[in-house]
Amino acid sequence: MKKMPIPLIKSVSLHLAFGALIFAGMDFKLPQESTDMAVSEPIIEAVAVDANAVDDQVKRIEDKKKQQRKAEEDRTADLERRARDAERKRKQQEQEAIDIEQRTKRQREERKQAEQAAISARKKQQQETAKANAAEAERKRKELEQKKAEEQAKKAKEAREREEKALKEAQRKKAEAADKARQERALQDQLEAEQAVRQQRRSKQVLTEVQKYQALIHQAIQRQLIVDNSMKGKSCQLNIRLASSGLVIQVRELRGDPILCRAAKSAVFKAGTLPVSKEADVYEKLRDINLTVEPEL
Repeated sequence: MKKMPIPLIKSVSLHLAFGALIFAGMDFKLPQESTDMAVSEPIIEAVAVDANAVDDQVKRIEDKKKQQRKAEEDRTADLERRARDAERKRKQQEQEAIDIEQRTKRQREERKQAEQAAISARKKQQQETAKANAAEAERKRKELEQKKAEEQAKKAKEAREREEKALKEAQRKKAEAADKARQERALQDQLEAEQAVRQQRRSKQVLTEVQKYQALIHQAIQRQLIVDNSMKGKSCQLNIRLASSGLVIQVRELRGDPILCRAAKSAVFKAGTLPVSKEADVYEKLRDINLTVEPEL
């Protein structure tokens, strides 16, 4: 059985679809019932269908589909053209890369050959220059040896004269240095002896001053100490740190009766400022002192 062409099938389908729409729009009316319940034949009012309008509509649909197919075909053709252009460009770039690589390889070979030729020429020139330099160097060496021998003889004579002069000068300076060293040692011994005497005298003075201020500090603490008969015969050793003004910075109990130690610490803080010397070496021995407090009962 021979198949129908696809355009003819589409056209028939569209006619049938429009016919169904028209049929659906028909108005079927039945006559009103008469008084004697008589039934009459139905009257069918059909809407006239314009065949030309249907054909025009079908043509417009077909034209629109053709336009869509044409646009799709154009788009496909454009994509295929772009793909061909991209492939052609890729092959062209590959060929250009191959050409560049071959050209670079030839240039490297040419450069290598030129470098080898230059090296050979340079080596030959160097050999010739070396021979000339060797001959010139030999001539200069001989001249230099002769000149050097003459200069060495002259320098040897001058060196002997300088050595004799330097030896005499060294002996003179050695004698002067020995005299100066003896004088300096004698002066240093004298200064050290005087310094020792002064230091010994000052140490005695400092010790006397320290003892004096320790006694004054002890008296200041005793004046503030509150005692009772239970403390009789007991003692407390304190460590006291003082500022350069005599201000009490810290008081620590070292050992002794706890009750007496508490009273002694209280007495120190009551005193507040204890007597100290304004002389630095005396204050240095008073700024951190240990004192033993015993009640005077």
